[in-house]
Amino acid sequence: QMVPRCAAGTEPGQLGVLRKRLLGFLTTSDQYSPEKMLAKLPMVDLYEERALILSKLGQHEQALMLYAHRLGDAAMAQDYCERLYDPENEATKDVYLSLLKVYLKPPDSSAPMTMQALSLMSKYFERLDPAKALDILPPTTPLRSLQPFFESAFRHNCEQSKSLQISKALIKADHVHVLHDYHTRRSRSVTITPGRKCKVSGKKIGTSAFVVYPNNVVVLLGEKPHQHIDPVTGRDFKQNPWD
Repeated sequence: QMVPRCAAGTEPGQLGVLRKRLLGFLTTSDQYSPEKMLAKLPMVDLYEERALILSKLGQHEQALMLYAHRLGDAAMAQDYCERLYDPENEATKDVYLSLLKVYLKPPDSSAPMTMQALSLMSKYFERLDPAKALDILPPTTPLRSLQPFFESAFRHNCEQSKSLQISKALIKADHVHVLHDYHTRRSRSVTITPGRKCKVSGKKIGTSAFVVYPNNVVVLLGEKPHQHIDPVTGRDFKQNPWD
């Protein structure tokens, strides 16, 4: 009778304790050379340790190969993708695609893990490039088995397209509002009467150059007024615009 395999680090006795410490060290420490450590590991067993080191080296497909085929644990392979996936990171944005390739192109004469591959495509459709994913599939894949993937991907693309249209409409409306506000403020006028005086110096404005703040405070340009701050009230119109 086949004995169920223990997860690494949970084996009974001293073996479990030591492996747990080793896994923790390989995961968190930067005090070792991954290349040298990888060369020291045996080619058989210690697959979890090997996968951790391969991950540090950026060799994600090889790490996934160990989880999926050597350990036969699809859940561990998908957890690995979940931890590493980052659409903004060139090195890990296609990690789910790597797992799909690992499922469908085993390293030896093993049968492809077609059911796991189809399940992955259906569950993580938004993290897979549809064209690249379909390229990996064997040409004999029944079209009916891909229906959940196509439906999910199509629905996702429709939602994205709708969100984009709404965003564009909101940006356009905001642009129109800003343009209207700009023209309204540009059309403001101020009347300079013969007796009107500068609020800073008290001198008559006359025909001299002057600055007008949004609250109609007038200051002679020769007083070198601040571009945004009203010298009378101290209000900063850049931080606190006039309604």
